[in-house]
Amino acid sequence: MRRAVLLFNPTSGRHPHKRLQIIADIAVALRTNCTVEITPTQAPGTAGAQAAEACKDGADIIFACGGDGTIHEVLQGMAFQPHTALGIIPLGSANALARHLKLSLDPIEAARAQFAHTPKTIPIGHITYQTKTGERTRYFIVMAGAGPDGALVYKMLSSGKHSMGRATYYLRAASIFSRTRFAPFPITHGDTTQQAVSAMAVRVADLGGLFSPLIRGASIEHPHLTLAIASPPAILSLPAWFATSWTKTHRWNPYIHTTNVDSFHCGAAATPIQVQADGEWLGQTPMTVALIPNALRLLQPTP
Repeated sequence: MRRAVLLFNPTSGRHPHKRLQIIADIAVALRTNCTVEITPTQAPGTAGAQAAEACKDGADIIFACGGDGTIHEVLQGMAFQPHTALGIIPLGSANALARHLKLSLDPIEAARAQFAHTPKTIPIGHITYQTKTGERTRYFIVMAGAGPDGALVYKMLSSGKHSMGRATYYLRAASIFSRTRFAPFPITHGDTTQQAVSAMAVRVADLGGLFSPLIRGASIEHPHLTLAIASPPAILSLPAWFATSWTKTHRWNPYIHTTNVDSFHCGAAATPIQVQADGEWLGQTPMTVALIPNALRLLQPTP
């Protein structure tokens, strides 16, 4: 019988006690098909190491129970694991990866359905960035970027993002974008170097909510990164990006360039340029992003 691990953050979300009950209910539902272990994370940043240990101990499936941030943490321990597949239990707010996979947003239904899914090996993103203690690297699966998106998650880090509703999140995002002057930075992709105020690489078709239409056509199965570059000045390019995306007139937007790349590099600027991946703040530029093929076994529905 297969062995599954439910890995979750017991302090995440606005109702942690309710989440514990949901995890217990999922375990009961899955035990007709496999043995199930419930594993809470031990501390912030331990999910990757715990996932790697579960892979080493012979787990067939590790379910990341949470939002895209939880999936991001679990992902760090699951790259290049040949015998263990990643499953998704959507318990977040955006659930961009779950929506891309067309999973039910009911956690128990999503868990049950994935037992009929076939593990497929997909590419994942790899990002190198700067911190106060030096260069660091991470994997990502949904998106990575530098500029306004990095600044948003950086400023939300100390404002209790986990306890906020989506409407409040949008209001604070609008305040940050309207009051911040985003400095340009150099970006190089292929043989091209240009100035940008935002660089965003996306691997899913829908980022969710107000950000849904910003980048269209991306997929976790594509052998490339879908990269959107916003040119300066930010005071024009960022509002135009939202407006033309929602009105489906983005092809006539001169400030936004979308292209497919294997990798790209964002340089430093006069002011710090913040970097994020999968909605988690990481550090600052210089930043290098690349796609690594055949890196992750993911439970995916058959098209």
